[in-house]
Parts: sequence; C-alpha cells; structure tokens
Amino acid sequence: MDEKENKHKAFKLLILIFIGIMLFFLKEENQAKLAKYLGTFKMESRSLKLQNSVSMDMAEGDVALYDDNILLWKGNRLSRFKLNGDKVWEKEFNLDEPQAYFGRDQIYVYERPGGQIYIIDPEGESKEQFQLNINIYNLMEGNNGLLIHSKEEDIESINILDKEANLIGQKSIEGQNILTYSMDGNNELLALSTLNLKGESLRTEIQVFGVEGEFLWTVYLENEIAMYLKFDDDNNLIVLTDRGVYQIHEGNILWKKQFQLIKDIYMDEEYIHVLYENVLESLSFDGRTFAKNSFAEGYKKIVFNGDHIILYGDNYILGLKEGMEVFKFDSERAIERLLCGKGKLILIHKEGFDILSY
Repeated sequence: MDEKENKHKAFKLLILIFIGIMLFFLKEENQAKLAKYLGTFKMESRSLKLQNSVSMDMAEGDVALYDDNILLWKGNRLSRFKLNGDKVWEKEFNLDEPQAYFGRDQIYVYERPGGQIYIIDPEGESKEQFQLNINIYNLMEGNNGLLIHSKEEDIESINILDKEANLIGQKSIEGQNILTYSMDGNNELLALSTLNLKGESLRTEIQVFGVEGEFLWTVYLENEIAMYLKFDDDNNLIVLTDRGVYQIHEGNILWKKQFQLIKDIYMDEEYIHVLYENVLESLSFDGRTFAKNSFAEGYKKIVFNGDHIILYGDNYILGLKEGMEVFKFDSERAIERLLCGKGKLILIHKEGFDILSY
C-alpha cells in the first residue's frame, strides 16, 4: 500500500468523523450541552460575604422570606421582621393546636381540630377566613388551590380546594396511611401514595384519581416508601422513594433509577435534581444523567435561587451554576434553614439569622 493511498484513507476517515460530529450537534439537547460546557470556561467565581447578623430566638419556629422581610411563626404568633431585625407587626391566634403554612404569596394559619383556616398576606392583612369542620393533619398549596390532608379515626382524606377556597373534590382512604400527595397543573389529577404494613413486607401503593374521586390507575412498589410525588408538564408522575426515582405514565413505569442514601429532590422545568450520599445528580425527563457532581462535605437540602442550585448541610453552603462551583460558605453555627432572596441568602440558626450576599 503506497503513501498516497494511506493519505486518501486518512482523509476519508477524517470526513466521516466530521460528519458524525455535525450530526451529533444537530440535536437541540446536544447543542444545549455544548453551550453550557463552553459557558463554564468564562464562569466567574463569586465570594459569599456575611453582610449582617441579627440575634433573635428562632428555636422551634418556622420561617419564610417575602419581599426581603422575614416572617416567623412561633407558638401561636405570626411576626414580620425587616432584615435589620426590626419588628414590623405581630399577630396572635388564640386557636386550639394552631399551625401555619407559608405559601407562595400568602400565609395559611389553621386550627388542626375543627378546620378553621385564616388566609393572610405578607403585609399582615386578613384575606379570608373559613371553617371546614374537619381535623386537619396537614395543608399545602397545589398549583391552583389547596390540598388539605384530614384524618377522622380510620379514614384519611385529601380535600381539594380551588383558589376561592371552594371544595371541588375529595378522596378518602380507609385503613391505610397517606404518605404524600400531589395535584397536576390543571387541577384534574390527584396522585397519592399509601403505605401498607400488613403482611411480611411493607408495600407502597401509588394511586391516581380524577378530581371528583374516580379511580384512574395504580402502581405497587414493594419494600419502598414514597416520599415525593409531582406531575411533570406531560402529566407523567415523578416519584421519589427511599431507593430511587421513577417516572410513571398511566400506570406504566417508563423508567426508574436507583440511588443510595437519598436526601432531597428538586424538579424544575428541565431537570430532576437528586441529592444522595455526597452526590448531586441531574436527570433529564427521559431518565438520562445530564450532570453529576461529587462533594467532600455532607449536604442535606437543595434550594434554587435564580439560576443557582444551592446545597446546604449542618454547617456548609455550596452554590452551583451550570454545574460549576461558584461560591462556598462555612458556618460557625448549625444551619436550620436557608432562605433565598435576590442576590442574597438568609441563613437561619437557633439564635437568629445571617445575611449572606454573592
């Protein structure tokens, strides 16, 4: 074989490789991956700075951030504070077993026995008050209303309320414990998981119903406990158990991925982010791994702030942007919660809070 023929074969091989690369990047998902990869070369690292510390008794309280103000629920009092620690207002609720839930734009204060509910805006104005005459076990916002978990002796129910607090649906389960539940974006599908401890092993049942309570489908998971349910934009159900993540469509498991020592999950419009062991793994909605980061420190929770993924543990905070570490912070105090504001983080500890900027 002469030198000219060798050069000709090498040139043809180069052309084939070039065509393969072009075909690969014709796919939108691969174009996005390339753009993000190239973007990492110009990523700027920011330092996380302690702006201010405020002393306040935060032990056994629940907190949220609204318009750069801290709202604190403690005992039977709801209080609002500026970030310098000045109290703006405080309301006391003389209820039997009062609880509070911080929603996206308003706060729900409720009485567990009897079902009295007060809706309050972040300015402290009462928006609505109503009574359901049920024993409220838990309350959470759905996409377009409220989901209220009630318990009456051996019967547990999920009550569905619209934005005007009208009861539009209810599903009751007898003799089983409801673990978690979720509503789709159109208020048409209710998913709930129950745990059955009868028999030789535990069994989780994932059930989906129409808003009027009609049964649609079910999936059984042996020796797993469902901790999280959420519908994606295509009405596939994402399920997190103590052993892994599933995507289910109309009773069929499309894919599953197993993990060990799962700590938290966060689902945005593009990815499912799973924090397990000392790893954050981001999955696309077809179950493929898009990004994977390992850490030396132990983190427990995921929060999002703009285009940053933020992880925090007992004493550590880590900020990621497009898969790259952009800030880190070690706290001398144990972190109870981490709240996100515009360009800042509010680190909650038992003795007060720290304001961190980046």
